[in-house]
Amino acid sequence: MEKAEEARVPLRVMTQGKQIIFGISLMAPIAIFGTYGIATEISKGMLPTAYLLAFLVMLITAFSYGKMVKVYPTSGSAYGYVQKTIHPYAGFLVGWMLLLDYAFVPMLSVLFLGLALHEMIPAIPIVVWVALFIALSTFINIRGMQMAIKVNQVMVGLQFSVILVFFGVCMYKIVNHSAAGALISATPFWNSDFTLISVIAGTALVCQSFLGFDAVTTIAEESVKPEKTIPRTLIIVTLLNGIVFILIAYLGGLAYQGHAFTTSETAALELVGFLGGSVFQTLFLVVTAASIFTLIVSQQAGISRLLFVMGRDRVFPQKLFCYMHPRYVTPVGGIVFIGVLTVVASMLFDLVTLASLVNLGAFVAFAFVNLSVIVHYYFKNKLRSPKATLLNLLLPLCGILCNAWLLANLSHQAFLVGGIWFGAGLLFLVVKTRVFTQVPEWGYLEI
Repeated sequence: MEKAEEARVPLRVMTQGKQIIFGISLMAPIAIFGTYGIATEISKGMLPTAYLLAFLVMLITAFSYGKMVKVYPTSGSAYGYVQKTIHPYAGFLVGWMLLLDYAFVPMLSVLFLGLALHEMIPAIPIVVWVALFIALSTFINIRGMQMAIKVNQVMVGLQFSVILVFFGVCMYKIVNHSAAGALISATPFWNSDFTLISVIAGTALVCQSFLGFDAVTTIAEESVKPEKTIPRTLIIVTLLNGIVFILIAYLGGLAYQGHAFTTSETAALELVGFLGGSVFQTLFLVVTAASIFTLIVSQQAGISRLLFVMGRDRVFPQKLFCYMHPRYVTPVGGIVFIGVLTVVASMLFDLVTLASLVNLGAFVAFAFVNLSVIVHYYFKNKLRSPKATLLNLLLPLCGILCNAWLLANLSHQAFLVGGIWFGAGLLFLVVKTRVFTQVPEWGYLEI
């Protein structure tokens, strides 16, 4: 234990099964309901179409992440891949933008949870709920991945149990009481209000539900044989959650066809109340609260590992982000830092803004991971057979174009805040490199 601490090396405890549980908990299938109403509104009721498009884009990107983790099985994720494959400057800026994704995702989750519970118990302010859940999440993460996985296993099981009940109630409503009247319908995928802009805008927003598969790479240094197990985990969790998301959007849309939500922010509660009354609504809220809490735990774990790697590379203060707990060998500094930041920032942003900021950071990182595949495999290693050209050039190029397209459809506010964030990172890089005259020793640059 002391040697692990001195070397600042996490313990390898994450097997394939634990990685899958971690990945599912990061994506939290039931968390789709957090932006259900907002996404339905933006996509003009074509939520299943938006999820289908997002699923295809994320599947390509998951494949690219898998190819890069085979080469660099470290916890730096996109930051490490771009740094080692393209250039340390590019790697830092991608990592800086990725922090928007990893740092704001737990804020988005805990804010939704706080809003829902405040709606249920108005006497308790939102900020109190946020602080309570973040404090508990911080405690669990400090105790280590083993404890977090045990909590996640229970919550993932509960999520799928509630989702199966949701599917059953939806099908009953569709067949017996819905305007649709049949389980097979093209209406959720295509309606008279269709516009390409609205569907793409909806797709850009719902990509937030898929964010988390990439964070599986942040536990590479705690995983058993990461170069083999993590690529499989990435595809498994993306496929499984993608199918679940599309089915929830499809069946929910058919069951509620002909009705309108009172408010988009609490649309999910209206939907489950319509489907199963107050009993199902209460059950749904309790399980959702518990599931989103485990999502927060996993997200906090992921961002703390990225900060650990950036601290180890001396990009950020090493003493803060690389301090390991003497007993549990967990990055305490990063865990506590992101916990405090989450509580503060959750009071400053609304759900839509947070979702847009999260997606902006993710789309930038995803595009550059796809680019890293092209640079490493196609250009540097010259793998250019017909099959290799498809896998190492055409497929990741498609991923780049799709992520760039989705990025262009985010809100103006996201670009404003994201632009300020990028400018701050660029200024930091200018100072750190003395106006690009030095290449800091950030990890290992592949030649």
